[in-house]
Amino acid sequence: MPELHYLNSLDYAILGGYMAMILAIGFYVARFNKKTADYFKGGGHIPWKLSAISLFISGFSAFMFVGASGITYKNGGGAILLFSFALPAYLLGYFVFGVLWRRTRLDTPLQFLTRRFSQETTYFYTLLAVVPNTLVLGIMVYTLCIFTSTALGISEQVFNLGLFTLNGFELSILVTGGVIVIYTTLGGLWAVMVTDGIQFLIVLLVTLIITPLSYAYLGDGNIIDGLKRLATESPEGYFDIALDGKPLLFWPTWFVYIIFGYNVNWHIAQRYYSVADERDTKKMALWCGGLSFILPMLWILPIFATPILFPDIAELWPSLSQPEEASFVTLALAVLPHGMLGLLTAAIFAATMSSTDTLFNWLGAVLTKDVYVPIAKSITGKPPEEKVQLWVGKGSVALLGIISIFIAFNIKRFGGAFDVYMKAESLYKITLFIPVFFGLLYTKTPWWSAIVSVTAGVIGVLIVGIAASIQTEESITAMNILFADIYVTWLGFDLTRYELNAFVGIFVSGTVFLATSFFNQREGAFKERIESFETDLKTPALSHPDTKIGPEGLIAYRLMGYLAIGIGVILFIVTIPTLDRSGWLNSVAGLLSVVIGISVVKAVRSYERRHHIPPLASNHKSS
Repeated sequence: MPELHYLNSLDYAILGGYMAMILAIGFYVARFNKKTADYFKGGGHIPWKLSAISLFISGFSAFMFVGASGITYKNGGGAILLFSFALPAYLLGYFVFGVLWRRTRLDTPLQFLTRRFSQETTYFYTLLAVVPNTLVLGIMVYTLCIFTSTALGISEQVFNLGLFTLNGFELSILVTGGVIVIYTTLGGLWAVMVTDGIQFLIVLLVTLIITPLSYAYLGDGNIIDGLKRLATESPEGYFDIALDGKPLLFWPTWFVYIIFGYNVNWHIAQRYYSVADERDTKKMALWCGGLSFILPMLWILPIFATPILFPDIAELWPSLSQPEEASFVTLALAVLPHGMLGLLTAAIFAATMSSTDTLFNWLGAVLTKDVYVPIAKSITGKPPEEKVQLWVGKGSVALLGIISIFIAFNIKRFGGAFDVYMKAESLYKITLFIPVFFGLLYTKTPWWSAIVSVTAGVIGVLIVGIAASIQTEESITAMNILFADIYVTWLGFDLTRYELNAFVGIFVSGTVFLATSFFNQREGAFKERIESFETDLKTPALSHPDTKIGPEGLIAYRLMGYLAIGIGVILFIVTIPTLDRSGWLNSVAGLLSVVIGISVVKAVRSYERRHHIPPLASNHKSS
């Protein structure tokens, strides 16, 4: 098998520099946050292009480079179909949900529940939504550290930190989780947006480089020969549209899950309602739909080469329960030069940070605006001061981060990253979002309809979990109820835990929710609230024709441009010491980064000239 080249001091320096840059962004944009609306929704003035980039990249995480690479290594053609479903989901956002979310005129995601249903519904959802989403945060950190500890070659090493001893995998969880918590706590949604832009740049650079390079490597320097080897030497049936170990009903289940996840997930709603104009949501959805089809395809293509290059990948990673999940990092260690390896590791950090910081931010918004403020107001008779709310929001984000790190330490005994992630998502996604999906489209149900339908769905899913624990003869513990597998056949169809959770959630929650329409009565505060909500849904949310990008938006764009130029310069610098191993690729990536950065800075200056904005006015206004 090909020789692997682990990260060296040059790669560590690039990775360390990237982490420092992320922290610096958090400190820098913290000055934008004068009140909670700035912290949680960017004041409602996030430029649509920046929001679109953030919306797209927030769907990436280490899962795409770990769990999804394992799926691609084993299935090939099935992976192409699996990761193309986001396109129709975004098209639904283009035609329906983007505009509706902008018209809701929200400040926080779960405020929708208060307006559409009741304050009690918001409390109920908070109890149910925060817990599984924090679990997902822990899984994201966990999958990221599978990659980093392997790439750094420290997974089996032991580190004595004085008060306690950690292995390399656990240490990477602690350090990575800590960095994410710090910059998200400091910078709020503006920090999320700016870092998402940089993270998109890094993922794009790595993808554009590694895709052709992998086939040149497979073909001994000739891309065409590499493609020929792929066609003739791939395992039999590798490009069939099927997934190993997944039943037929997995496909419609996955499709429904993607439709929900890309339209009524809370962080999706946050991106849509944070722009100034509902027409911008259509631009966002169309842009993301195209990217979600093209970029994952470019990312999947290199993995197709790994079964040929590394047919016995388990021998390389004997300590991993699912060694094929290391296929992407293995390929990178074989073909990329030092410098690019550091950038790749930064890209994995980037992708996961984008997903986790998004979850941290909206969960913090929920705990602050939808829980703390109403409780404090009921006790004191008035809402807390904005400064107090801001500090509570930051404290909530920090606490969620600590809990997610704890979860990451304890999640590794429940299977591969892809399976664990799907199980965690299927626990709540369908059940909780049935009332959101239908409640946004259909407003003829009573204020308690969401509570009743979700309760019924959760009970159904818990019954599935208990049955799974009994079938596997495991003790009925909380973790086993959440993650134990189950295999049944119903009407000739094979079902696993994932499909059962989804079907129970859809059928039970959906049936109960729609049935409550027979008991719909509008009176009192609910009548006033729901009629106001319906009026908003019918009223276009349009900005003034002369509305300009705000000073914070211009600063964010300019900052991203300068950072892209800086990344490119660093890659140029590291070209010389890496020329012995395809170091010229660092110059290619550096050139792309510099060109993109200069283009962004020039676009900002051109915009300022067209609209007669002094170049430094935005900096002055925000300071």
